[in-house]
Amino acid sequence: MLKKVFIAVIYVAVFAGVGTGGYFLFRPTPVPIIIPPTIYPMEIIWSKTFSAGSDLYSVSAKIKNPNTNFGASNFSYTFYLYDESNNLLASPAGESYIWPGESKYIVLGGINLLKNPTKTQLQLGEPVWREVKNFKGIALALSNMGYGKGQIGSGKSFEINFSANNDTPYNLAKIDVSSVVFDGNGSPIAAASTLLENLKSKENRPAGIAWFSSFSGTPDSVDLTITTNLWETPELIGQ
Repeated sequence: MLKKVFIAVIYVAVFAGVGTGGYFLFRPTPVPIIIPPTIYPMEIIWSKTFSAGSDLYSVSAKIKNPNTNFGASNFSYTFYLYDESNNLLASPAGESYIWPGESKYIVLGGINLLKNPTKTQLQLGEPVWREVKNFKGIALALSNMGYGKGQIGSGKSFEINFSANNDTPYNLAKIDVSSVVFDGNGSPIAAASTLLENLKSKENRPAGIAWFSSFSGTPDSVDLTITTNLWETPELIGQ
């Protein structure tokens, strides 16, 4: 009787071992759970319309990318301009890009309107997010900045002069420089931008931005930003 019990125990152990081994051998491989990174939406700091002449306006906004490991190689934007009765006057649109952690200005000019806009809203489209880990910026900067009234006879009511410095090892096809003029209270009173093309490696290029009609308010300070689309020169970020 003990012999039969012993043999039965052995059979149970063998079959249990075979079953356990088969389970571990043929069980489905667990699929790892990948948690996507959190990407926060861009922030709109302010948006405003500026008079740029008779029935001529420009719009500008300051935006910020709170993501330090993600930039956008492209996004669309639309400004909505309203009159005092909340009627839509115009909706100029464009496209841009933004670096990881960057704050920048968007500027659009040459808007013809018969009425003065009293309210401006900016809507951002869905960005094409690109991961850029440990982004430290690039060697692109402004120097020798100065501003003031244009020289007599130049036709300029106000101008900003500067040098664009490309200290990267790469030639850059397109450089965007945007400027905003502030009054003594820190409120923006004018905005304009310019495009510099084919800025060679190690080149320091003098340039300027000018206004040919006066704007409301007294200029007290200016802020300029210089930027380029990283993804048009992927070597800048090792991609």
